[in-house]
Amino acid sequence: MKAIVKKTSKSQEESESAGRAVSANRVLKYDVFQSTQKMIFQLIEPGKKILDVGCGTGRLAEQLRLKKNCYVVGIERDELEAKFAQKRCDMLLLSDVEKLEDIPFQTGYFDVIIFADVLEHLLNPELVLRKFKKYLSSNGYIFLSVPNVANWYIRLQLLAGIWNYKEVGLLDKTHIRFFTLKSVKEMIRRCGYTITYLDCTAGDWRIISRNVASLWKGLLGYQFLIKAKRNI
Repeated sequence: MKAIVKKTSKSQEESESAGRAVSANRVLKYDVFQSTQKMIFQLIEPGKKILDVGCGTGRLAEQLRLKKNCYVVGIERDELEAKFAQKRCDMLLLSDVEKLEDIPFQTGYFDVIIFADVLEHLLNPELVLRKFKKYLSSNGYIFLSVPNVANWYIRLQLLAGIWNYKEVGLLDKTHIRFFTLKSVKEMIRRCGYTITYLDCTAGDWRIISRNVASLWKGLLGYQFLIKAKRNI
């Protein structure tokens, strides 16, 4: 039997090449130690066993390993980002967290599970929060960060009839779920967790400091950062 070779036109090759270039540029944009990651880093005690769900390029994992002597397992579905993360995590699982049924660890193994800037990219974030809860120790906790779709800037844009997706930011074109302060708190409660810490970032606008944003999180917060323990 002859092998069937699929011929690719020049235009197709150019399109695929351009797509790879865009993906590479996007990875480079995210390959930084972001503000919410810095906040999470400060709140985690040394020597913890951590599962970083949607770890991206592994910048947070790298800092936790090098500076806090933590054992970090990362899960990432993007192959390009996973190549970076593999070098920065103790163990890296290349998989889609929504399709992943089980991971090779015992129930209650991890002290901390991180969902940093990942839930807004999922079709069913509640399912993921419930699914990974069994891997959290009885005294463990989760960290999650999500963008605030009710941020003052988005509200002003809506008043002007503007809703434009962008490469990065609150309206990142890969976001498929959107959260307000109220909705993210309700989601966490439904999934069987109790919030023990809640803060926010102020974004890149210099007119609003993080301290000011914390006073009115629902309006001025750019991203919400939440720490929660599992309900026993």
